[in-house]
Amino acid sequence: MPRICVIAVILFPENKRQQERTCLAGVSESKPCPGNCRDFYRESNWNDSGEQACFAFEKLEKFLEGVSSFSVGATAFQQAPADILENFSTRSEIGFDLVRYFLSISSPDQVMSTILEMDDSLLYRIVKEDFKIFQKLRKEKKVFGTETNFLDSKAAQFWNGLPPERISKFILFCLRTKKDNIFAARFLGLMPIETLLMLGESLGLKREEEIELYRGLEDSLYEFPIRFPAIYPHLLELFSEDPEINIILSTMEGLVERKESLLRAREEVLKIIEEAHKKNSHQEVLNYLNTLDKDAALEILGMLEEQNHIGFSEKSLLSAYIKGEESDFITFGKRPQVFRVK
Repeated sequence: MPRICVIAVILFPENKRQQERTCLAGVSESKPCPGNCRDFYRESNWNDSGEQACFAFEKLEKFLEGVSSFSVGATAFQQAPADILENFSTRSEIGFDLVRYFLSISSPDQVMSTILEMDDSLLYRIVKEDFKIFQKLRKEKKVFGTETNFLDSKAAQFWNGLPPERISKFILFCLRTKKDNIFAARFLGLMPIETLLMLGESLGLKREEEIELYRGLEDSLYEFPIRFPAIYPHLLELFSEDPEINIILSTMEGLVERKESLLRAREEVLKIIEEAHKKNSHQEVLNYLNTLDKDAALEILGMLEEQNHIGFSEKSLLSAYIKGEESDFITFGKRPQVFRVK
């Protein structure tokens, strides 16, 4: 009996010492990582400080074992240097699933720096798995509304906040390394038109590679110049030697010109909305829209609502006046001014 007591006394201090280990930033292994850890390690060249400079790997392991709390595991993921996450995700399938899980539930702001630094091979593996699950759910009719588009789903929400340069880099990886032009093309619509027009040059794509990239849009290729009218001449030039595609594209000139006119009109409406201090801004918007044909005016209102420049009630009110159904609504003077400009 005395012998057992002696052993307990000897072991306890060692266990306590291990439990109280702290990383290079001074954070205990059992505590959540603070929000500035990633910046701290980047600035301190943590790789030169020894194996135990960062405990993110251990924290993630202990979360899987049920030892660490959710906040410890989640913050370890959010603050871990990119190579730690890559190492952890390649050790086991469950490790990969955990990284993918934390990525999907974290807000875009929480994972922005992680995605910016993440290796494209890991990002590709994660997004392809998410896409496979999304397709399965869509087939089973478990996704509805805006989530019928993968990039509108919660798992992919972080893409909308990424800079064009990061998206372009990922597209290049999909196209060249993975030879996956269809998946690469899914991300073209996330970028501003200025980036799209210079994409081939900025990525150093050969003409054949850029053609292959846009072929990845498949049937959506013919919708693309309607979304981005400025890309239309470039697509005509790219597919000038492909009779089938070129013939279809060449018949779209009128649609593209109409979309360009709608975009110009939308900008005019936004200029009016910017002067929201005026009490009659609704009336001024209506006056301008009445100079257009009815269908164009209604389309512009739909665009403004989709981009959150106006609310549903404002769209309904203005649409009613344009359609001649204004008697169903109260007058402008009694409506609050809630136009938003972004």
